[in-house]
Amino acid sequence: MYKGGGEVWRRDDRHGIVFLEKDWDGSTLPMNLVAEAGLAGSDFKPFDPRERAKLGGYSKIGEKALFLLEPERFPSLLRTGKTEVFLASEWNDWEKARDEECWKMQPEKGDLCLWMNWEDLLHLGVFEFKFITREGRWLDPPDSFPGVKEKIPGAVNFVFDPARTGRDLVGFRVLPAPEATCLDGLLRERPTGSFGYAEEGNGSRFRVYAPRAHQVELLFFDDPDGEATETHPMERNEDGSWSLELSERSSGCLYRYAVSGPEHASRGPRRVRILDPYALAATGRNGPGIAMPVPKPVAGKDVFVPPEMKDLVIAEAHLRDLLAHAPADLTAEERLGFTGLSKWLESEDCYLRRLGVNAVEIQPVLEFDSLSREEYHWGYMPVSFMAPASAYAGNALDGSAVREFRKLVESFHNAGLAVILDVVYNHVGVPNHLGHLDRELYFTIDELGRLTNHSGCGNDLNCQSEPSRKLVLDSVLHLVRTFDVDGFRFDLGELLGIDLLREIETETRRIKPNLILIAEPWSFRGRLPTEINATGYSLWSDACRERILSYVKEGCLDPRSALDLLQGKLDPENRFPWQSVNYLESHDDHAFVDRLCRAADWKDGKPPAGIEEKARLAIGLALLSPGIPMLAAGQDFMRGKQGVRNTYLRGDLNALDYGQLEHFREFSDWVRSLIAFRLSREGSFLRPSSFGELEYEELVEGEGFGLLIRRKGESTRLILVNPTGCALRIPLPEARGEGGASVVWGKCESLPGKVAPFDFQVIELPG
Repeated sequence: MYKGGGEVWRRDDRHGIVFLEKDWDGSTLPMNLVAEAGLAGSDFKPFDPRERAKLGGYSKIGEKALFLLEPERFPSLLRTGKTEVFLASEWNDWEKARDEECWKMQPEKGDLCLWMNWEDLLHLGVFEFKFITREGRWLDPPDSFPGVKEKIPGAVNFVFDPARTGRDLVGFRVLPAPEATCLDGLLRERPTGSFGYAEEGNGSRFRVYAPRAHQVELLFFDDPDGEATETHPMERNEDGSWSLELSERSSGCLYRYAVSGPEHASRGPRRVRILDPYALAATGRNGPGIAMPVPKPVAGKDVFVPPEMKDLVIAEAHLRDLLAHAPADLTAEERLGFTGLSKWLESEDCYLRRLGVNAVEIQPVLEFDSLSREEYHWGYMPVSFMAPASAYAGNALDGSAVREFRKLVESFHNAGLAVILDVVYNHVGVPNHLGHLDRELYFTIDELGRLTNHSGCGNDLNCQSEPSRKLVLDSVLHLVRTFDVDGFRFDLGELLGIDLLREIETETRRIKPNLILIAEPWSFRGRLPTEINATGYSLWSDACRERILSYVKEGCLDPRSALDLLQGKLDPENRFPWQSVNYLESHDDHAFVDRLCRAADWKDGKPPAGIEEKARLAIGLALLSPGIPMLAAGQDFMRGKQGVRNTYLRGDLNALDYGQLEHFREFSDWVRSLIAFRLSREGSFLRPSSFGELEYEELVEGEGFGLLIRRKGESTRLILVNPTGCALRIPLPEARGEGGASVVWGKCESLPGKVAPFDFQVIELPG
């Protein structure tokens, strides 16, 4: 069963039901939910009211509510027709309903029925009900029916909801899996040329790849939610594409494609309206797209040169989390989108600028499946790989998202910050436009014809399919050329596969040699093979996240994990130190501080004693280690999420509270100071490009420990770590003494070797 705006229930091999959250309004939601559940369906129809009542216990017919029980479901109990059955609910005292004949069900057309005025029930709102015999036996709803509630184990009730009159149940036919033989050649053949809208002379051209479609039409709209005002049949080409040339330019026009195909091709309804996969702007998740010529690429001296991978310090952030409470003069509208962040970045007081990082990893900003502009959304359910999110645009209808996002990237660059986009190419959201275009061509299918779900989001893009690969490659190249983005973080990169990731690296670095490439190396299927370490990718390090958490949480008894991190050894398969993105928290799962203590243990805005110190120790280890340190926005001021693990819908918990920054000013200043040191000339030894560049020597002295770091032609550096709650005097190496030794980072008033509680010292040694 799949949930998300409704639930999909497969009754048998050939039939299924979509149980919507409210009555069906004729939209494509049932089709989208079925596609997202990994099925192909056709013949979508609302249930007959009586059939709906047989499953859900009630239905609205005319101005009456029909409560219905099907005796065939209880043959041993109701077959004689003599057993009396009553409608019971909280508003008629449940079991006591048997005492009043008005609640007795009456025989009708082989069923037991009770009719009531619909208006008389509306004031009750949503309520639970059930059927009970005269003898007191409760009659349970049908097994597995989604529209029930189980407050306590074994007590299952029907649910009456005024928003569900009976059109909330939509039946459909499950289509069989297609024959793979018709796909083999198409999966291996990469489409050529450009797709989407283009201007040629004074005319225009539309082109889409749909080799198995029977017909494709171009639809124009005046109203994005209205009916098409023009319909133009497109011409099929020998290469499987469909195209249409018009004598006039169509820039600014709203358009969709209508794709028709045989049922066995598993495209759901026979004719489906979709958003062009290559539309450069969209008005929302359902489309339409906005016809727009490809903007001139950013070129020449305007191209931003990001830092080398080894020199990066990254902050991960969500656009609306940054803006919701930003101490800036922004309108409510500006706090929702690209323009607001562009304006704030102009100020030197902008949080990201003051933090001191040199790169920002922005959570997904391509068109996603939010239902409204105001809805908070992380962006990990994309419906387009080309169009910037209309929810972040000032005007979704004129394509302003394109110029506003381009301006935002420029604003980051003016502030000295590289832009890394978190991109999702492993699955899609609702509606599944690519699935309606050609389900089996773009998605992985199991042996039963169902969509696989190693992404955990209902479908997996088939990254072995050449049409899929071209779409992904065209997307990343468009984002680099058009917006001058500086890098990508590939969500669930394992699902993209090593071959596609290599091709992305080759093609994008032809345009931008310093492009930053980061992959999340896992999925629900497994991990990327070690061949990924022979590429120029960095990988999120779950070893850092988990082992450093264990180290600080369990009392810092064994420094092995900390010493390994300080030498870049936590991920031994790496070929280069910068291939580890060392992080303690991200948008996913708990905030780091919530893993150190319970939210309930905070008092007066402060965590329990020792928690702030443990957080400082962990962040310090990450910032003093080879690799790429990444902080989640707000981590520098102890941002928690009230102990909630998955906050993808909780804008209230994710929004940064800058008042808390003042609460933890000393902590934040300490983090910023360490970032500044890491990025300084004196801190260059923390950013080696290769493992052979430095020599390390471990020093363990009682409860404290240190690491000697030697680089040819430079002074020796010593990192001292005090993981205890008391100041420690850690002896300097023999024959070095204190003469000539100087503290280059740490408490300036401290002598070399005297380290404050839960703190660090970086010392330069002579010779």
